Amino acid sequence: MYVLIVGGGKVGLNLARTLLDKGHEVTVLEQRPARVQTLERLLGETVARGNGTLPSVLDAVGCARADVLAAVTGDDATNLLIAVLGTRHFGVGRTIARLNDPRNELLFRRSGVDALVSSSTILAELIEREVAAARVRTILSFPSGGAAIVQVDVSPRSPAAGALVRDIAWPSGTLLVMVHRDKRVLVPGGATGLEVGDRLVLVAPADAEEALQALLAPDAE
Repeated sequence: MYVLIVGGGKVGLNLARTLLDKGHEVTVLEQRPARVQTLERLLGETVARGNGTLPSVLDAVGCARADVLAAVTGDDATNLLIAVLGTRHFGVGRTIARLNDPRNELLFRRSGVDALVSSSTILAELIEREVAAARVRTILSFPSGGAAIVQVDVSPRSPAAGALVRDIAWPSGTLLVMVHRDKRVLVPGGATGLEVGDRLVLVAPADAEEALQALLAPDAE
């Protein structure tokens, strides 16, 4: 696979290294002379100097044959222009753009960019995951979308705490498959009692998250 990366900052450099380690063909296009020298020292012949917003420059580095074009400069307008050129002028199969300001996301999507990479969005999602650590977490979603394997901890206010598995009003279609307690793994039966702090693994319908939340971890709501 040939990947053309426009923008040789830290994002572009790390992306190039990862792809090269995986055996892909890569070109990093960067216009700042000092940065080009640094990249050549680190990446060798995979680096080209030029302005990625110019069709002639993109043509010279083989944009037309690129499987993926990644525009990862520090400027949203530049990244958008490069991605649009790649799609509409060179017919690149897949374009990826770095989004520096989340407020520009709608503009990028309307312009036909295939994928966006936003450090702000990624950080926000990580924070939300940590804050909601006690909530129902999806481990695996089945391709049909009808069910998923989920994990949730039994909280102190859970109606299921202290109850037997057979006496709990599980959401329809839910199957408890494992209980992790004090470094032990239990295969639950109807007579198994649940305790506060138990980590449960269940197979549940995709729309059962709210019901499981209320049943097992209402503290996190």
